[in-house]
Amino acid sequence: MLRVDLRNAKPGMTLALPVPNPKAPNQVLLRVGYSLTDSILTKLEELETRCVWVDYPALDYLREYIDPAQQAAKGEVLSQITSVFAECQESSTAKLDYDQYTQSIGGLIDNILANPKTALFMNNLTGEQGEDDLMRHSAAVTHLSLLIGLRLEGYLVRQRKRVAPERAKEVTSLGVGAMLHDLGLSLLPPAVRNHYLETGDESDPSYREHTALGFRTVRGQIEPSAATILLNHHQRYDGTGFAGKNLPVLEGESIHIFARIVGAAAHFERMKHPPGLDERPAVFVLGAMLSEPTVQQFDPQVLRALVEVTPPFPPGTVVRLSDDRWAATIDHDAAEPCRPKLQALPPPDQIDPNDPELGEVIDLRQEPATLRIVEADGQPVEEFLFDGERVPGNEALADGWGATV
Repeated sequence: MLRVDLRNAKPGMTLALPVPNPKAPNQVLLRVGYSLTDSILTKLEELETRCVWVDYPALDYLREYIDPAQQAAKGEVLSQITSVFAECQESSTAKLDYDQYTQSIGGLIDNILANPKTALFMNNLTGEQGEDDLMRHSAAVTHLSLLIGLRLEGYLVRQRKRVAPERAKEVTSLGVGAMLHDLGLSLLPPAVRNHYLETGDESDPSYREHTALGFRTVRGQIEPSAATILLNHHQRYDGTGFAGKNLPVLEGESIHIFARIVGAAAHFERMKHPPGLDERPAVFVLGAMLSEPTVQQFDPQVLRALVEVTPPFPPGTVVRLSDDRWAATIDHDAAEPCRPKLQALPPPDQIDPNDPELGEVIDLRQEPATLRIVEADGQPVEEFLFDGERVPGNEALADGWGATV
């Protein structure tokens, strides 16, 4: 299987993964096994679909990163988010079904733990913006927050000293809070909400009230550690950010670790899917978050985990190298995030799944620094590359890091 830019997709290529409906990301537009036609490619272009995953037998081993059960569990979380947002919009006193939320989050956690390799991949499956962008964003932030939380098991125990270790490392409340983190945004007057969703402008005082509004809506109905996420996910590690009118500005470890995790995950997702613009490559977002002064806004341990579970070039990404060779990413190393292991391929416009031609395996970690990735998924990326020294903790991994995910 291979991720192909729609401009290089050809009639006769067979879908290896379903194509979601950009206007309703939880709905499947085209199913696995569908053979592309000229008319379908035209329709996908009209819907602004950027990429499709097609069968490519020579790279079938990339299927180990695919888990239909985890995709279904993520879809269930999206359905829950859509439902609770709608209920709260209809009634300010809506009763939250906390048990149902924990059940949905528990199902997603179980699938992540059962299939850890998909952690490198799942957030690269659905990236289309559409009418339900707030719901898509909330589901993506939930999944990414859980991946980070599971990776930081030991760190959670150290950060939550007042809680017994077995409970401290439990991330169900993290997932519930991430699900609901932007609930207050859905409750703002439509003009305020739409202005933010169209512009991404966070300076509007009316917009900034969404954190306190969401917190007041859920307080007493969900665990306090989940509720604090709604209030504080825009508080930043360096003391910048906001929580709401007349509320104190927190910094560092005075911000609950769950809010720090969701804050970083939400920032990543909003940068990756900026309002009114094309989806940005992960390497752009990570490079920006690891640059001054932005890097100071996030807990270093959380940033380290973010890079580990969301690599700059996820498996299956088609890239062009500085020597004009083409390749697909097949593995990565968090110590050198922008120098993954690659499988050489023909140029994208010459790819024929029925007659696959593969070149050598290229491990950029073993190559001269002059050989680098300059394009990914049809977008120039050379200016966004960063070296491993910019990733917090690369000089020595902290306790608690391991193979949970």
